[in-house]
Amino acid sequence: MNGIFNDDERELIDAARMILADGTRRLKAREGLFPTNRDKGKMRAAKADCRAAREALTDQLVADYGSLRHEVAVCVLIDAQGRLIDVKPFPQGKATHCELSGRILAGMIVESGACAILLAHNHPSGDNSPSPEDVALTGMYASWLKIMDCELIDHLVLCGEGAASIMGDWL
Repeated sequence: MNGIFNDDERELIDAARMILADGTRRLKAREGLFPTNRDKGKMRAAKADCRAAREALTDQLVADYGSLRHEVAVCVLIDAQGRLIDVKPFPQGKATHCELSGRILAGMIVESGACAILLAHNHPSGDNSPSPEDVALTGMYASWLKIMDCELIDHLVLCGEGAASIMGDWL
């Protein structure tokens, strides 16, 4: 990254990351990432808050991981009220692939007490189109997580230009 951007551009990028990180910290305390309120009168507002929270988190994930030159996978851990617990990275991947280990994922879920997760990984190629392997892995984990009483909300593929949803439930 140091060879691509000049000092002024790096300063702007760092400032944008700080702003996005602050927004993510605020998400942990306030807004849910999926609506849990069953009161019909409040449901519309809850959905709007949910969308805003998801957009802010997606922007943060794209800023942090979208432009990396090696693949990185992360697990977004969410509590029963739909609030962000944490974003945990898997061990660093290679230039063309990363490992989403079931053992590591299970440990993250059990340790945090998460009831739902969002998986995300980047494509260093700059193309955020899901590969057939990405789709197959998402289906496998969606089934596997039900046994753990944990919901897979979606799996995002990130690049510097944005994110693509594999399941279509997030964006």
